[in-house]
Amino acid sequence: MFIARYENTMRNARPKGVEPEPRKPRPQPARQDAAVAAYRSIDVLEARMPAREIISRVGALHGYTLAEITGPRLEKKLVQARFDAIKAVADARPDMSLPQIGRIFNRDHTSILHALKKRGGRRQETAEARKQGAAE
Repeated sequence: MFIARYENTMRNARPKGVEPEPRKPRPQPARQDAAVAAYRSIDVLEARMPAREIISRVGALHGYTLAEITGPRLEKKLVQARFDAIKAVADARPDMSLPQIGRIFNRDHTSILHALKKRGGRRQETAEARKQGAAE
């Protein structure tokens, strides 16, 4: 049984009336580099394009193969290409969940979530446009 001591409970206590310091805003990274421009030039919004083909196309723009992008290496340029490929798959295939995308990339779904946060998340207007297109 755990018994809390007074010293331990008061060590982390904040004095009454003292507000915590506000968090500093994080600097936003510059997103308009050559890799992003190349990614945006890929037409990956074809109906139900296989995820492995999307990865191959993005990898080819960066100079990597499908095996290298889905592999374990952590070189900076390769990781950037992997993040671009994850973003492209997530945008083109809104029907796929994060664990499904993670299985393709041999990664955990939290790694996929991290990559999407770095690249700006999934494109919402794409999913909405497809729903409207299916309704017509």
